[in-house]
Parts: sequence; C-alpha cells; structure tokens
Amino acid sequence: MGEYDAVWVFLISTIFVGTFIFLEARPGGSTLTKDITSTISRFFRKR
Repeated sequence: MGEYDAVWVFLISTIFVGTFIFLEARPGGSTLTKDITSTISRFFRKR
C-alpha cells in the first residue's frame, strides 16, 4: 500500500484545491473567510 501514498496525496490535494478554486471563483467573490469569522465570533460575543 505504500507505493500508492503519492496517489492518495495527489487525489486528496486535488479535491481541496478544486474546492478552494470553486469557492474563490464565484462572481461575488469569496465569502468563506467571512463565514468562518462570523461563525467563530458568534461564540465569543458578550451577552
């Protein structure tokens, strides 16, 4: 199974890079970082 390690790394990285390019290529721009920061900031808001 060790001879296929490079293939697995290539496939997994292709999925991640493809997802990132898909998110960045939207006409309105990327909202990924804004979505993540708004989700995190919800947990740290003062009540």
